[in-house]
Amino acid sequence: MAKKFKIYTLGCKVNQYDSGKLASGLIKAGMAAVEKNADIAVINSCAVTKTAIVKSARMIKLAKKENPEAKIVLAGCWPKTEEIKNNKVGADSILKGTDVIKFLTKSKIKKNKNNNLSKQTEHSRYFIKIQDGCEQFCAYCIIPYTRGKLKSRGEREIIAEIKQAVEAGYSEIVLSGIHLGLYGRDRKDDNNLVKLLEKVVKINKLGRVRLSSIEITEVTDELIKLMAEFNKICKHLHIPLQAGSDKILKLMNRPYDTKYFKNKIEKIRRAVPDVAVTTDVIVGFPGETEKDFRDTEKFIKQIKFSRLHVFPFSAHEKTPAAKFPKQIDEKIKARRAKILRDLSVKLAENYKKKFKSKELEVALEQIKQDKIIGKTEYYFDIEFKKSQVINQEFTENKKLIGKIIKIKYI
Repeated sequence: MAKKFKIYTLGCKVNQYDSGKLASGLIKAGMAAVEKNADIAVINSCAVTKTAIVKSARMIKLAKKENPEAKIVLAGCWPKTEEIKNNKVGADSILKGTDVIKFLTKSKIKKNKNNNLSKQTEHSRYFIKIQDGCEQFCAYCIIPYTRGKLKSRGEREIIAEIKQAVEAGYSEIVLSGIHLGLYGRDRKDDNNLVKLLEKVVKINKLGRVRLSSIEITEVTDELIKLMAEFNKICKHLHIPLQAGSDKILKLMNRPYDTKYFKNKIEKIRRAVPDVAVTTDVIVGFPGETEKDFRDTEKFIKQIKFSRLHVFPFSAHEKTPAAKFPKQIDEKIKARRAKILRDLSVKLAENYKKKFKSKELEVALEQIKQDKIIGKTEYYFDIEFKKSQVINQEFTENKKLIGKIIKIKYI
């Protein structure tokens, strides 16, 4: 009987992609994916913050509860940040920089040119990792230590995987990476993100392509021009701000100030007027006064982001920021986070309003009787009825999941 496995994933889209690749490899090796009572439970951990480590530890306990007889394997970023004893966290094996597939199957799985996809839970969007690693060393971030130096995948390999994903029925491809904007910088073939995108948009049957996240300093004139020119590139950029106070940005070791950020956003919007700009913000960074926080809140309103991801400061103990003076009380962090999350709701509502009575292209994610749910190219989710579908006969056929259709937003 085939061995059964379950993978528990924490953290970013890159981690989720890696888990999908692991699942695909284990299935190719003859193992079976299950929801409970697995023989092997793999925790693909995250260690970006103290909170993430706590969640990873809880996931080990959950895995043991769901799979009492299973061998528990801890992998991912947590083991790369510190030495962890098996009996300390309850894992049977802790893998640090090991080929997990080879460790579990005692063999290395060869790539299959005809099917090399990451097994993913998404039905309409395929996340593909095109690069790994980061060398920015922000004061609060452990990722450069866990993910290492920049490592970009070859263009041919990426294009081939995207073509396979399109043939498998995915209508939207999301280019993902730890430091996406620096794709190609570590290679000798003179490739970069813009050159890759120019080839991706020409792939036959591709619905659209989206960038997962990119630094403001890497949104080049060439990238802006490409976004304005090709409808296949989603009019959405996720650009981490982290703080709207120049003092805090400097303490964070971020490579820009608010003036630079604002000017670049204005430049993007001149070329792509309706572009959605989402962002990440950290509240309660060491030394953040009430004035610094209010400066951030004011700057966010000024930029008019379409959505915020808000994180109370919780740096890994090995990052410089964890040792900074003037650490902020947890209650203050929680209050500031709530203020910005409430603001995010208002910003999202205001952004959506500009599309009322307009036509939108939506990637279908769920069909429930007369209620249909999908994601627009502008990154917001939308619920609509069959009567809103434009120039297309619409049925409840589940095969439509993942397809892009045009609707009237009312």
